[in-house]
Amino acid sequence: MQITIVGTGLIGCSLGMALKKQGHHITGADSNPDNLEKALFRGGVDEAKELTEALKDTQLVVLCVPVNAVKELIVPILDAMPDNAVLMDMGSTKEEICAVAGAHPRRADFVAVHPMAGVEHSGPLAAHVDLFLHARVIVCDAQKSATNALNTVLGILQELKMKVIFMDARQHDRQLALVSHLPQFIAYALSAMEDFGDPSNKDWVELGGGGLQSSIRLGKSDAGMWIPIFQQNKENILKYIDRYMHKLQEMKYLLETRDELQMLELIRSSNKNYEKLNYRSNKPETVVPDNEATKLFYS
Repeated sequence: MQITIVGTGLIGCSLGMALKKQGHHITGADSNPDNLEKALFRGGVDEAKELTEALKDTQLVVLCVPVNAVKELIVPILDAMPDNAVLMDMGSTKEEICAVAGAHPRRADFVAVHPMAGVEHSGPLAAHVDLFLHARVIVCDAQKSATNALNTVLGILQELKMKVIFMDARQHDRQLALVSHLPQFIAYALSAMEDFGDPSNKDWVELGGGGLQSSIRLGKSDAGMWIPIFQQNKENILKYIDRYMHKLQEMKYLLETRDELQMLELIRSSNKNYEKLNYRSNKPETVVPDNEATKLFYS
């Protein structure tokens, strides 16, 4: 298949590496020529073209750019790509993106996708061919996509051996605000604490063990990707920030009042929730596309 990847950073380059392994021809397009050069070097794309040229003979276009850029590119790409081509995005927010696509006459040629894969590093040099292997991937508002478009995308996700979950775009943003966007927000806040920059505290690097490292790992993530996510999903994130701060205040009060019994109950509740949230014990089945199937509607 002729596939055009728009945005050749970590996600785009990793995707290209994985799809090339499956025999697809990958054309890269990126406003950052340095990323394109590095993606070519890493083997994430077969060739580099300007976007208008890349769209002429493509069968699938994949947007691997920040979510604000996804919103800007959906309309011009749907306008310009061939009649039989499919457009999918890989953005971490979905409601606003799906609203933009929904206003276009070719909405049925668009599939909204969010792979739950990534690392704290950014750029094509951090790309990995197995980044998506066995990772979860959310397909939103699938009932609004044409059968051929949906099956084309499901076929790609199957080749990547990803675990497919179908979800409404609004529900996606609400749930991802808690399980993904809030943890990222917290990591930035913790990493940004002035205490770590205090020159009189020179031992933080030596003293910071696994607990600190696991808590601040996401603090290295690229701001250019995350600020647009925070803005597009602001209302949901703000709601969960308030709930998180309330829980911190509750724990602070229990510590101040030396209420060890209530603190014990709170920590035990935390332990139980951890087991529920442990993704290794909850593996959804991969959805296999059926090219002969009629249009499906997913809840």
